[in-house]
Amino acid sequence: MGTGDGDLVSGDLRARFAADGVVVLRGAVDPAALSDEVDRSLAEGVRGSFTSPQGGGITGAYVPMMVRRTAVSLSLLDRFAAPAAALLGRPVLPVRAKGTRYAAGAGWHRDSVRPVASVGFVCYLEPLTGDRGALRVQPGSHRAGWDDDVELSVDVEPGLVIETDPGDVVCFDEHLLHASTGGRDRRQWRVDYVEDPDGPEAFAAVEAYLAALFSPDWDGGYDVDAYPSYDADWRASGRPGVARLGELGAYAAAEVQEANARSRRP
Repeated sequence: MGTGDGDLVSGDLRARFAADGVVVLRGAVDPAALSDEVDRSLAEGVRGSFTSPQGGGITGAYVPMMVRRTAVSLSLLDRFAAPAAALLGRPVLPVRAKGTRYAAGAGWHRDSVRPVASVGFVCYLEPLTGDRGALRVQPGSHRAGWDDDVELSVDVEPGLVIETDPGDVVCFDEHLLHASTGGRDRRQWRVDYVEDPDGPEAFAAVEAYLAALFSPDWDGGYDVDAYPSYDADWRASGRPGVARLGELGAYAAAEVQEANARSRRP
């Protein structure tokens, strides 16, 4: 497959993504190299766990993988930018890559309810089946007008199970209803992309999306000095979108969030 090329996603995949909100790129990455880097980053960077209220409570530990020593993560962030733009049908900005170790499943939820186009690229590093934490989705639930009840349990409404092997990459619209069940201690690498706004109204919407992502009260439990969301190397890298993220307030919001987390440390 190409390096950073939009041809990672064919016309058929783009059409399926528009209809269902999810596609899978089978065998898209080298799982061994990524697994080693995720393990090392988690071992070095995790200082505690997190619990998110989404989906009835998502628990685990994570660390941003945006620094020089996470070269595999950064190369994938670069590589998937063009496919993300192809899926969303518009220019995109990389938000943040991270490694996560989940400790339990999650009920039905959406990663975003904001009026902003965004997509997540996710690679699980263990083989996952329906009863072992595989991603479940409600196809088409990213589209306006979907009548959903996110309080419904996965047992009652199992959805479509997306079984994956290490190296597969699941690409899903962040507005898509998704869940998982039965999985513990499964590792994930993920990078998200958001639309590059065109015009003041879209700019304000993406600015609000980023501000919410880096809520000043959130403490992800990672070493904010060793593994910051955006370090000096990232900002000096000259990558497409680096300056634009600064204009949209991502760096300022991340700095406030991580400064508050640092102040809570013993």
